[in-house]
Amino acid sequence: MFVNETAFGQNTLKKDTIFTFDESFKTTAKFNATDSLFNDLKNNQIHLFGNANLEYEDTKLTADFILIDFNKNEVLATYSLDKDSNRVGLPKMIQNGEEVDAAKIRVNFQTKKAYIHEVRIKQDEMYLHMAVAKRQENEQIHFKQGKFTTCDLDQPHYHFQLSRAVLIPEKRIVSGPMNLWIQGVPTPLGLPFMFIPQKKPQERTHGILIPRIVPQSQFGMGLQDLGYYIPINDSLHTTFLGSLYSRGTWGLGNKTSYKIKYKFQGDFNVDFQQFKAPFPQYSKNNKLSIVWVHTQDPKANPLWNFSSNVNFISDNRSKNNLDPLNTNYFSNSFNSDINVIRNFPGKPITMGLKTSMRQNSQSKNFTFVAPIFTTNVTRFYPLKGLRKNKIGSDKWYEQIGMSYNLEAQNSATFQDSLFKNKAYDQIMKKFQNGVLHRATLQTTLSLFKNTWKLTPSVNYSNGMNFQQTRKSIVNNALITDTLQQFGMSQSLSLNAQMTTVIYSYYKFVGKRKPLVRHILTPSFGYRYVPALNGKMSYVNTDNTQTVYSAFENSLYREGTFNNQSILTFGFNNTFEMKRKSAKDSITGFKKTRLIDALSFTGNYDLIRDSMKLSNIGVDLRISPVDFFNFVASGSFSPYAWNDSTGRSIKDYALQTDGTLGRFVNVTFNSSFTIAPKKSRQKVQENKDIFNNNWNADFQYYALHPETFVDFDIPWKASLGHVYGISANQNKNTLTPDGQRDYLQTHTLSFNGDVSFTKRWKLVADMYFDLKTKEVVNTRFNFTRNMHCWNLAFYWTPIGGNKSFLFSIASTSNLFKDAKLDLRKPPELF
Repeated sequence: MFVNETAFGQNTLKKDTIFTFDESFKTTAKFNATDSLFNDLKNNQIHLFGNANLEYEDTKLTADFILIDFNKNEVLATYSLDKDSNRVGLPKMIQNGEEVDAAKIRVNFQTKKAYIHEVRIKQDEMYLHMAVAKRQENEQIHFKQGKFTTCDLDQPHYHFQLSRAVLIPEKRIVSGPMNLWIQGVPTPLGLPFMFIPQKKPQERTHGILIPRIVPQSQFGMGLQDLGYYIPINDSLHTTFLGSLYSRGTWGLGNKTSYKIKYKFQGDFNVDFQQFKAPFPQYSKNNKLSIVWVHTQDPKANPLWNFSSNVNFISDNRSKNNLDPLNTNYFSNSFNSDINVIRNFPGKPITMGLKTSMRQNSQSKNFTFVAPIFTTNVTRFYPLKGLRKNKIGSDKWYEQIGMSYNLEAQNSATFQDSLFKNKAYDQIMKKFQNGVLHRATLQTTLSLFKNTWKLTPSVNYSNGMNFQQTRKSIVNNALITDTLQQFGMSQSLSLNAQMTTVIYSYYKFVGKRKPLVRHILTPSFGYRYVPALNGKMSYVNTDNTQTVYSAFENSLYREGTFNNQSILTFGFNNTFEMKRKSAKDSITGFKKTRLIDALSFTGNYDLIRDSMKLSNIGVDLRISPVDFFNFVASGSFSPYAWNDSTGRSIKDYALQTDGTLGRFVNVTFNSSFTIAPKKSRQKVQENKDIFNNNWNADFQYYALHPETFVDFDIPWKASLGHVYGISANQNKNTLTPDGQRDYLQTHTLSFNGDVSFTKRWKLVADMYFDLKTKEVVNTRFNFTRNMHCWNLAFYWTPIGGNKSFLFSIASTSNLFKDAKLDLRKPPELF
């Protein structure tokens, strides 16, 4: 049917569909409706009722009713009312990726003008409500009674009320007088005008980061993290931050993130802070922190790989920081590594060059390695090429494998005070250097019809040191000199290890027919180490001779002066239970690991004149379910002991008092995590999200996903228990807890969170010393999800870092820096 130069077609399926061709439409327009379609030939109009749709060019329009007027070249979209007078089928227009929700939309496709009632536009995280809006031919939108917010509700929790405004697409929004409304109530906060920049699609924006106001701290009143964000390109963006306090303390920082797809990614953060003590000290303390994490995509380069993991703190202290939520507060060690690895595809060779730094705040030491060069040759079989005609299986000598490792390094261990005082000349004197060669010959033989495996091996090492030690007695005093002199030490060990696997099965009576399998893995070995190195000695004032090694203070030290001939033994046990289960539809049985590992290890020295049998090591690991883990380890001594001193003597306890002996030390460690099954799955999903996000803000949660506050998880709890006891083998001195016989450690830790309402969540961390019956540290986090805002209260009432922080912040990235923090730092308690 052709009417008024317009072609119509009827689709007889579920929906009515019209394809129209008209001069007012440049391309094909497609219409459909689920209820009915009415063609008004007299007025040249089309009426679409019920879930009406219009698709034209890059515009898609949906509403409960759509009217197409060909005479006026207009389209009208509006809602309808149900039996309860509720609006249904509100119009929605999608154009260029932007959504527009409104009560009524009238568009002229020829002039591009539009008149819209009660419109809502969404762009990224921004929502713009307009009571009445008119679109001009130049695509500008003039509107009044506007609302600007990031809340996605029809009646937002908060918004900025705009009297009259103009929206210039992809450029700006210019408004007259505006003020802030909260829950529909106006506030006195406002501005005479407002300018809101708009970004183009895929445009990188930069701007000022609003600082946190700190009304009170040990540094005085101040501003923290005032910054400027600069997106340089799609692969590189950086942020400059600054903090300033009224008592003179200040800090500067930079955070840079980069990522080249399929090549590498990383984060580089540097912070400089200067702490000033108040009157009358007026002292200054500078602190430089560098964090650099760089990873290379495995497919980027098959030959070279570069990586870094740097965590450097110049003053070797973690507790002094401007951040009240310092995540490194309890850290005592800080490690830094920069690696370069060279691979040789098709060859068993790998070379590496590494620079590393080890810091420890307890020992107050720095260990700096600059650099260490390594060459590793994995196992290869040098005798395989002897046979020209290879027929049948390999001969025993063809299974002899060889591996080689080279290590050359230059390192120094020094006090952190030398670095603080810039005593670099003294640090240079601490450096030691040397080269270590290690080579291993090893093979595996099958014995007794392949039931036993025998593994003989020969290990040789050669250490080349460029520093040696000399000792002498001068004026009745021991003098130790360090000589810059080359020397070599070497060691050789002959080893043989034999092992097998024994299976035992135990059947029990019952409906489920339980079956327990016991896997025993015994191993026996022998090691002989000859004394190859010479000895150094000096004569004491009483004419006695003391033997020492010339390399005892060198980089690579000697192992022993005497021959060693040692028998080793070990027994590892595993217990599994299998029983019938209707839940398993494949095998009909369910397997449960009763004991993951129960092992006994020890050795016997054939050359020693007494106490030849070593202590017996006992280890137990149980994890029957995924939320419980128990580990126990101990050392059992078969020898008797002196009651007055606590030390072991050479006689066996079975001979002296008829007992088997005593445990010298025992440690029990258990962890118990409970949460609904869906919550555990949600924790794993969050971890995957954090690992896939290359933003540095997610690094901590990627390592500790259980600490992330997720309101979709109703509750979760983790309980940890550690108990350790060790014999005091020097009863002349009391243990720290005033005991003479045993030294005990007994701690209990708890971490959990619970949502006691839909919006409130409580997070708690607690560490309790059961021996002293004191709480060592406690921290509570109260979090309120206010839909578009987040309220949090962090409180540490017990511990060396007593503090609190009250924070109100927006959940939107647009206003993430618009927050209020009230805090009290640890030093004020």
